[in-house]
Amino acid sequence: MTTFLVVAVVVLAIAVALLLLMTLALAREIGRVQVRLGPLGARMMDTGPKVEQAGPSFAGLVDHVGRSVRVGGHREKAQLLMFTAPSCSTCKSLLPGLRAMARAETDLEVVIVSDGTPEEHKEFLSGSNIGTELSYIDARDVGIAYQVGTTPYGVILDEHGKIRGKGLCNHMAQVESLLNALESGTPSLQHLHAQAKSA
Repeated sequence: MTTFLVVAVVVLAIAVALLLLMTLALAREIGRVQVRLGPLGARMMDTGPKVEQAGPSFAGLVDHVGRSVRVGGHREKAQLLMFTAPSCSTCKSLLPGLRAMARAETDLEVVIVSDGTPEEHKEFLSGSNIGTELSYIDARDVGIAYQVGTTPYGVILDEHGKIRGKGLCNHMAQVESLLNALESGTPSLQHLHAQAKSA
């Protein structure tokens, strides 16, 4: 009886080890497929103001260096609103790319819209290296008006204040897809798939 139990335990241990190896191999293959596909465009949530509608506008906001900031409305150039939170690690990982985008895209105004306590903002800004290339504002009301439920979330507005694209942005490629939406007139991959199906 003891021999039978020992053999059974050994067989089960080998089976568990094989299952673990198969799981690791499957996870590796899924990772390779994701790398090949790359990040998809910003995933649009079906809440808040719709694409092609004028986004809510706000005036009299003040950014991290004391400049007056206006969100939405008619303006000289398009505006990218990136909704973040001081405790969001993904938001922090996007900052270098957002800074570079703000410097490179002269016809785009980048505004980071955040929510939190003054202490959280101070800590977030101290390690962010954000200069004057973009604006960082503490504006909970803006997030509520755009019905942002999760961060990081981006909204691209044209020079007339109309929403041209929006969505969850976990990678810079997804942020850049919002710029593509502005240039191409196709708000998201969901819209592109819907157009392809209807054609």
